[in-house]
Amino acid sequence: MKELLELGMTDIGTRSRGGRPWLLGVCSVLVVFCYVLIRNLLYVNAGMLRPNFTEIHKAYDFNLWELPMTLFGVAVIFAMLAATWRGLRKGLIWIALLYAFIAVDLLGLRYYVTNLEPQRLVVHHVRLETPKLTQPIRLLHISDIQAGHISDYEVEIFEQIKALSPDLILNTGDFLQVVPPATFASEFPKLLALIKGVNPRLGTYAVYGDTERELYRIRADQLAPLQVLSSRSAQIDTGGGTINLHGLSLYQSKNQLWATRTVEQWLNQTKSGDFRILFGHAPDYALKVVDLPIDLCLAGHTHGGQVRLPWYGALVIDSEVPKEWARGFRRIGIPYLNVSAGAGSNRFEGLPPLRFNCPTEMTLIELVPMRSIR
Repeated sequence: MKELLELGMTDIGTRSRGGRPWLLGVCSVLVVFCYVLIRNLLYVNAGMLRPNFTEIHKAYDFNLWELPMTLFGVAVIFAMLAATWRGLRKGLIWIALLYAFIAVDLLGLRYYVTNLEPQRLVVHHVRLETPKLTQPIRLLHISDIQAGHISDYEVEIFEQIKALSPDLILNTGDFLQVVPPATFASEFPKLLALIKGVNPRLGTYAVYGDTERELYRIRADQLAPLQVLSSRSAQIDTGGGTINLHGLSLYQSKNQLWATRTVEQWLNQTKSGDFRILFGHAPDYALKVVDLPIDLCLAGHTHGGQVRLPWYGALVIDSEVPKEWARGFRRIGIPYLNVSAGAGSNRFEGLPPLRFNCPTEMTLIELVPMRSIR
């Protein structure tokens, strides 16, 4: 009887000690979770989603550098406890490995969102039938290259454009967002050389974005073959119909009222048989043109959110349009609208190129004659 009692007490003691490391592990996880939650709520309250790019940069550094380094530190503490508490060694080692695994995953995520996805350029193909053209036109829509400096990635963008053989290129702004020591003066000539290297038969047209204020000081002939349409129009004879372009100024693209005024004047000067394309940097203007006789609207600016969470979507799009309009091709009434998620990433306030579940992109829109119904 005495031996049985001693055996039972030994079993109880063993089970109690075996449960201690997991209880310690759960408590530590709760502490870390609360700490991470509080830090991120502070970034949100400071305006991260408005968006405040300083706070976005802080949140990026915390979640993908400071936090994994902290978790490595916690892993080391549990490993040291395992060396000291030999009776609990197995459980403590597993907890240390778990923290180390999460830390490695976060560092891997940092590498992916900073170095891989921002350069995983996707080309979307869209086919749009129209009775206004008798010959097919390959229109390439690109936006927000936003290069910190001209690198191999930007060269690859234009190599892909060459391979697509577009007839017409429309760029909805934000060519450069230089990061020191690079300057606009050092990088724009390189970009312009890439633009000249493509030069499709119907031309390359663009509007001003947020990041290239220096472009306003450059004469039109110095930008050739790039033609910037800021509250201006252009007619293109394609040989199989006329494309009538109207480019909005940066302010007009963001102000629905001002956009409506200039668009109505433009429409009064066009013919009903023209294929009408309206394009501006931000997509906000599209909210007021859904009932107007426009064939195609183009915009950029939103970057598709850059960070899109599963089942939620973009955290921030910096626009008044519905979140589902922040990227992609859709019909919004009479016009079709394509909002580009951008070929580059926002570099404001020194932010590194940053994308998750929202790769860089450009869109080839094939305008084809409408097939007759027999």
